[in-house]
Amino acid sequence: MEQNFKNDIFEKDISIEEFDHITDGVEDHVFSERYLTRKESIMNDAKKAKISKLGTKVAAAAAVVALAAPFAVNAATGGELFGKLWGNSGKDTVESHTAIMFEEGKTNDDGSPVTYEAVLPRIEYVEADPEVAARLIDDKMTTEPVTCSVGDTTITVESVVRDGIGIVAAYTIEKEGGVDCLNYSQLDNESRGAWFSEDTTIVFGFEEGTGKIWVDLENSTEDKLYCYEYMCDNSLLYGNAPITDHVTLKTCEYTMKVSEITNVSKEDAAQYIKSANDYVIPVADKLDTKMFTSDNGSVEISPVSMVWDSTGGTEIKGETLGSDTTLKITYNDGTEYLVFDANTNSTGYVCGTDTGFIALFNRLVDTDNIAKITVNGIDFYA
Repeated sequence: MEQNFKNDIFEKDISIEEFDHITDGVEDHVFSERYLTRKESIMNDAKKAKISKLGTKVAAAAAVVALAAPFAVNAATGGELFGKLWGNSGKDTVESHTAIMFEEGKTNDDGSPVTYEAVLPRIEYVEADPEVAARLIDDKMTTEPVTCSVGDTTITVESVVRDGIGIVAAYTIEKEGGVDCLNYSQLDNESRGAWFSEDTTIVFGFEEGTGKIWVDLENSTEDKLYCYEYMCDNSLLYGNAPITDHVTLKTCEYTMKVSEITNVSKEDAAQYIKSANDYVIPVADKLDTKMFTSDNGSVEISPVSMVWDSTGGTEIKGETLGSDTTLKITYNDGTEYLVFDANTNSTGYVCGTDTGFIALFNRLVDTDNIAKITVNGIDFYA
């Protein structure tokens, strides 16, 4: 059966309070009910660990947030940081195509995985201009690495930028003998992003964000993955407290495989938690945003993300969004950035809200030069 990968992508996410990387905002045929149920159980059990005899270790980074000029940050990464986060470094534009996808957690009677044919949308990447990036990001990107350990796996958060709408983080995952906590591939990058392996005993995630992990397949090795995560700010999705001066990377290690936790009652699961730690990642001030309005609500936008709120609008509502929703940004010189439509999804991540949606861009948007933003044919102006 052929399925359109964008179906229901704008449905409101169901809150999994602690480090939810992958949510119901993406299609049910990609994330099975069994997977989501298991994930919610895992996260709830990790939360319980906070009040168990294990306690929670907090590894706080330096109190002073280390900042560097964007040019210096980009140079320190071989000129590729901006290109990896918001450009075409290691990324090729992908035309819409069909692909055989695995239904996670489901098997046929003979034990083989359940598969289905999905239509993946076109994804366009463009080159990042370092001068424009420096102007747009200014001094709002943190650059002091924070190293976190969970089991025999090391996670190093290298940079974070946020705007009160979305969060973008760059980090590495290392393990001698091979990183085995995530499943990842080109198809995963095109669709749901990397996801936790059923055989792993560890889970981790940012408490403040919900989104998608893109793995740099060009530079990653068996022992070290370069990851870029695009997240919606949970203060908008779920009413969490706004980010102030840090984000929190939550980690949990079990004494059994994650896939086996579902066979244990929630009351007993805490005893299988080996460690549950919080790592504080300092962040800089949030990026500035601009407001665009129309008779159908408003758009708040920064260079890295935007939120459309249809509250008070009279024509279309967020809850009716579907695979045919169109978002386009038109610049003063007439050029356009087609963010998504029925056949395109040039985003880092996108999810629905009660009254609209949040989109993380796969390129930097020059907010100083926007002529208009168009949602389903309705124009929004500053």
